[in-house]
Amino acid sequence: MLTACVFVVGTAEWVMVGLLPQLSADWHRPLPAVGSLVTWYALVVTIAGPLVTVGMLQLARRPTLLVLLGIFVAGNLAAALAGSFNLLVAARMLTALAHSTAFATAMVIAVDMVPAARRGRAVAVVTAGWNLATVLGAPLGTWIGDHFGWRTTFGAIATLAALVLCGVAALVRPPTAHEAARPGGEVRGLLRPRVALVLAIIVVAQGGLFTAYTYIAPLLQQVSGFTPSAVTTLLALFGLGAVGGNLLGGRLADHAPWAGLCVLLAGLAAALAVFSFTSRIRWTAAVTVLALGVIAAALIPLLQDRTLAAAPAAPTLVTAISASAFNLGVAGGSQLGGHALTAGLTLTDLPWIGGLLAGGAVLIAAATARHHRTSRQ
Repeated sequence: MLTACVFVVGTAEWVMVGLLPQLSADWHRPLPAVGSLVTWYALVVTIAGPLVTVGMLQLARRPTLLVLLGIFVAGNLAAALAGSFNLLVAARMLTALAHSTAFATAMVIAVDMVPAARRGRAVAVVTAGWNLATVLGAPLGTWIGDHFGWRTTFGAIATLAALVLCGVAALVRPPTAHEAARPGGEVRGLLRPRVALVLAIIVVAQGGLFTAYTYIAPLLQQVSGFTPSAVTTLLALFGLGAVGGNLLGGRLADHAPWAGLCVLLAGLAAALAVFSFTSRIRWTAAVTVLALGVIAAALIPLLQDRTLAAAPAAPTLVTAISASAFNLGVAGGSQLGGHALTAGLTLTDLPWIGGLLAGGAVLIAAATARHHRTSRQ
């Protein structure tokens, strides 16, 4: 059920990427303007997420999760019924309020249920919901949007969130010893330089990925020559790679976290850079999309594990802030991609710009890993 919670949260965010061309046509707005739906959602998660988390720290985790899922139901229903583009933006912002705290609460409940030596795999189990959102949720949502309209997509997400809410109410029983936390203690637990470095890695890496991924649907249609239905299949291929990558990332988190993180970030930078060229040929574009899915998913449990390790005294708040960092990267990347297109660059320029950002994440991770190794010695 905790995996299902993350699946709903991930689907609500990832599905927007596949719906951008349809929303652009329906609202008669250019792609960069419609891409602001991705940007605003991510910004609300980034700014409001930690504040919502702090406000709810004194509540037990299970009721917290139920309230947040209720907000998710309401936000997606509002999006389905939105009568204007501005109302759609507002509905997405309402949904975003629950995003990072729901993710963090589900993650911390799961980690509390297992021994410390299996923390990485517990994180991977929960974040598998995020990857299933890419392999199943987002492609299915895009398919529903193509055939029945984007409003039906949001209605389906609201229905699924309601079912998950009922499942959590019936089945999830977190350890009672860890039901509530003290806000002051968790805030003090964040005041460590290593926390800031890990968060910087997340922001820069996600910014690189989403500079290209926000506009992957129009890129695959206009440059690679795929039909809208084929793009849905390719997004599923991205998610299929994500499932395998998630398993890889969970094992690396338990056995070689820093080395695995550096290698995967380098792979992300390389995959994005070559996508500027491989996107021009259909089969090479498909292979690159699969590789990006594997790498992007493998990074999630590694980054989450390094975040928890950096602030062991503040698990809920640091997980929520890491979700904010992920979404700050999403917002920054989507905004950078939109500005690049407005400035006259082409869709094929976005991947190499993202590759440069991911290269910066490699440098930060390598320096942090070296500092960590020196500190241990």
